[in-house]
Amino acid sequence: MTMLKEALRDQLSDLEIASLSSSFDVIGDIAIIKIPPELSSREKIIGEQILHNMKSVKTVLKQDTDVSGEYRIRGVSLVEGVEKYETLYKESGVLFRVNVATAYFSPRLSTERLRIRSLVSEGERIFNMFAGVGTFSLIIAKTKNCKIESVDKNPEAIRLCVESLKLNKKMSGTVRPLLESAEDFAAKNKSSFDRILMPLPERSSEFLSLAMASAKEKPGPVVHYYVHVSEEDYYNESWISNHLDSMNLPRRYKVTNWKRVREVGPRYIQAVADISLL
Repeated sequence: MTMLKEALRDQLSDLEIASLSSSFDVIGDIAIIKIPPELSSREKIIGEQILHNMKSVKTVLKQDTDVSGEYRIRGVSLVEGVEKYETLYKESGVLFRVNVATAYFSPRLSTERLRIRSLVSEGERIFNMFAGVGTFSLIIAKTKNCKIESVDKNPEAIRLCVESLKLNKKMSGTVRPLLESAEDFAAKNKSSFDRILMPLPERSSEFLSLAMASAKEKPGPVVHYYVHVSEEDYYNESWISNHLDSMNLPRRYKVTNWKRVREVGPRYIQAVADISLL
């Protein structure tokens, strides 16, 4: 983004340059940038510079709304280039079919996806509760011989996951995309899983009891519990234990890791608790 700001020095005022977002997403050949209202008349100039400086990018979209709604979709619209919303994206040797307008996807979790993969043991059965297009699922199954139930209630997310599986023939594990709510699937599959992923930080607290109930009864299953939290609370050593204790959870547990994942707003972050069930 620094390069973009420098490229725009002759076309935008210092005040306009300062108001530009500090970063933007590049997903395949699509760039998505947040453009503040005061720069709405300068969108075309900004889009042209992105296309000029990033030859692999063919489409520049602006983010009109934050992620919201039942399917966690962000509103986007064309700024410059070819009008399209579906693209191919490659991460950690896995090729994904992504539609940035119809299904949730974030390229900013790539490091976290690799971290989770490194924790998975051969032969695990995994429940990805809010799988989206299956990024966690496919990244794990690429190198780990495990079985993953990749559950989401957005038909578009499941369609894209199925398409991605067709693009990746050599997988060590298996992924089963399922069009279903996480609640319904968990209710039918109690005491079944070695590992549960909960990549829905906005609402994960509503489903943690269900996630624990879907874990195998023997000690050892792990729940990866993602939350949004203020930086102040994150650095308060007792916050996560107090937060979990307040929920009257159905299993004994131990938090083995409490980790910052990424910034999601001013002094506000996404974090993950790795919870080992006892």
